[in-house]
Amino acid sequence: MNKIASEIKSLLALILIVLFLKETVVELYIVPTTSMERNILKGDMLIGSRFSYGMKVPQKIWVPFTAVSIPTFLPDYRFPAFKKVKRGDVVVFEYPRDIVYKYVKRCIGLPGDTVSIADREVYVNGEISTLPDGGQFLMDNYMSSDMIDNEIFLGVAGNKDQYPEITIPKKGDTFVLDESMNWKLLLPIILYEGNSVELIYEDQKFSFTNNSPRDIFRRTGDRSIFKNYVPTDGATLINPWSPMFKKEYIKYLYINGKPITEIDSYKVQQDYFWMMGDNRDNSEDSRYWGFVPESHILGQPIITWFSINLDNYNPRISRIGKIPN
Repeated sequence: MNKIASEIKSLLALILIVLFLKETVVELYIVPTTSMERNILKGDMLIGSRFSYGMKVPQKIWVPFTAVSIPTFLPDYRFPAFKKVKRGDVVVFEYPRDIVYKYVKRCIGLPGDTVSIADREVYVNGEISTLPDGGQFLMDNYMSSDMIDNEIFLGVAGNKDQYPEITIPKKGDTFVLDESMNWKLLLPIILYEGNSVELIYEDQKFSFTNNSPRDIFRRTGDRSIFKNYVPTDGATLINPWSPMFKKEYIKYLYINGKPITEIDSYKVQQDYFWMMGDNRDNSEDSRYWGFVPESHILGQPIITWFSINLDNYNPRISRIGKIPN
């Protein structure tokens, strides 16, 4: 009996070591969407390097193919990077609105850059950012500027092919906190950086979160998640991009328990990036959910070790060994 118990303990220890290495050194990814085609295909299985941009000490160890995690209780620390994220890099990162998802996109804009889109041409710092080799548009024509997509980031007058100029935040930027602030831009940043933001009005109290109920439902199928968010009765959570939050409510915000009326400004604590898919007409990216904080950067995909067509489950042998560019 003691031998069996010892074997079980050894097996559990081995599993934890493997999972720890998976969270720190290398990662295996199965690409679930077509957002990076034709460079990275849906069904590609990638080996990713977690130390390219500085290995993160994991705060949780995720059980593969589940949303179950085990806390590590380790300090929040990132090791020195071998290199910095550059424009054009293909990057693996935690999806900002549900970190269980790991996304693969191309970095288009760096901290401090300006990004805009006109007639589906992407401009970075006023110059055209050329569509990468292998990138594509599925539509022959682009959307006109008078076509408004309400799902676009910040809710600005625009769409995936027409987006007004925006500046990517960088560490050290300072934003004034008053009724003129762009809360859809600033509140997510404050939350990404570990602060609490609450709306306290009369007898109601809502906590802001960047977790999207839509994306959590997409992953779990649990429709009850929506009852936790306004506008339902008994809700306690609210997203910064929620249409329920209005300018006149800004004065009722509390940051880390302190009234916003007693805080003059906020200084950004980390860098941010603008990510887009190479398959521009079929990619949910920064055009829709905004900036990727440095804290969410995981690493780079380095090689395709296998690939399978997820529509018919036929293997794609020719994809083996492909290096994502």
